[in-house]
Amino acid sequence: MSVVGLHLIPVPIAGGNLNSLSESSLEAARSLKHFVVERAKTARAYLKLIEHPTPINLIEIFEIPPKDESLFYQDMLNLLKNGTSLGMVSEAGMPCIADPGFPLVSKAHQNGIPVFPYPGPNSILMALMASGFNGQEFHFHGYLPAKKDELRHKLIWILNEIRKSHATHIFMETPYRNKQILELILTHIPSDMKLCIASNLTGPDQVIESRLIKKWNLQDLVKYYDSPSIYLLSK
Repeated sequence: MSVVGLHLIPVPIAGGNLNSLSESSLEAARSLKHFVVERAKTARAYLKLIEHPTPINLIEIFEIPPKDESLFYQDMLNLLKNGTSLGMVSEAGMPCIADPGFPLVSKAHQNGIPVFPYPGPNSILMALMASGFNGQEFHFHGYLPAKKDELRHKLIWILNEIRKSHATHIFMETPYRNKQILELILTHIPSDMKLCIASNLTGPDQVIESRLIKKWNLQDLVKYYDSPSIYLLSK
């Protein structure tokens, strides 16, 4: 039985790969009956996948609204204050890392409510670990701007930051914009810089490649156009 508090539960990154989840996170998830989630449909699929002992229709699932979250988080905080344990899950990987939910964690701390993180897959750190780039100093940007001009300016800014600090810079993109960002990287990032692409991590079609920009060409990149990917740039 989980201790009363806010439990941060990782979920698989790719499909139903339960092997990537820790036993402690699975045990906690199976003991909870109230969940704060990014998307209810995905959360239900996860609960079925882990064979939650409680029927799905008896589990309370609270979906984080896309706007006006403050009232929602206050309602969730009230549940915690009243002794209800909550599990938080995102669409993939770890909650609150490049995902919504951190305001509830902050409120829990402010009100003396225990917060329990569990080990599990994180595509950002897995990509960094596998890149061969500087893991001592790194900067995660989340999603870069969608508009081409803004994206180009952001990439140039990242380039200047790499030159100053030698830190690794990490970002992600939705699959349908992969082509645009990869073309801009090859166009605007100098050939002596390094690019790592980590795609479909933990999945059966996982691909991780790390090389100098001058060693990449557009034909190499076609296979990434429709895949969820993490990008890393380094000197």
